[in-house]
Amino acid sequence: MRTLTLLPSLALLATGALAQSSTCPFNYPAELNSTQSHNGLVLTLASNNPVTNNRALQLRVNPFLEGGFFVGVDASSPVLLANFEDAAFKSEARNEFNQLYDLGPTGYLNLRDEINGTSRYTVGFANASTWPGEVEKEWYLAGGSEDGTYAVYHQEPLNTVHGFVLCQADHDLDPGPWYQLFYYTYAQTPADFPECEFVGVRTTVGATIYNGECSIGGFVA
Repeated sequence: MRTLTLLPSLALLATGALAQSSTCPFNYPAELNSTQSHNGLVLTLASNNPVTNNRALQLRVNPFLEGGFFVGVDASSPVLLANFEDAAFKSEARNEFNQLYDLGPTGYLNLRDEINGTSRYTVGFANASTWPGEVEKEWYLAGGSEDGTYAVYHQEPLNTVHGFVLCQADHDLDPGPWYQLFYYTYAQTPADFPECEFVGVRTTVGATIYNGECSIGGFVA
């Protein structure tokens, strides 16, 4: 079991978050794996399916793990706000003064199944103090554009194909149908995942300004 870092509080997350671009001059590097981005990142899907394309990733309560969440998209779950730092994601929320703060729970990759040489991992979030494993610090953001948009990747051994797959969920359907996000790896032949589509995950990183000399943008409900 591997762990990473993200997650928000259901009561404090902005479900209708809208990105505002930074007004600060900033030279975005081609790749980021240790950025001080505390602007409340929203991760979105790049998909060929118009139903899921550009949808913000959400946290759905995991009924099998106290304090845990699945990552996916559905009709009502809160949008994930995250901070990316030291090659790891950290969950964030807003307080009553509209200030962002880290919540502490971490994301993880948990092996779901292995099919024809393809390993598929559940992408989820939980508190590292109660969920075993180490914080996952092998993520990086690549393909930086002029507006700070990056694709999300994970470090893997050479010649290992990896990425994300979004599947129609086959469990916890009482609150309604939803799509679950998985991470996959394979060395030779990819598995066929019925009711799934291969997707990309991306985010827009704003420049962090500590002295208040210009606006860093952010998110509003």
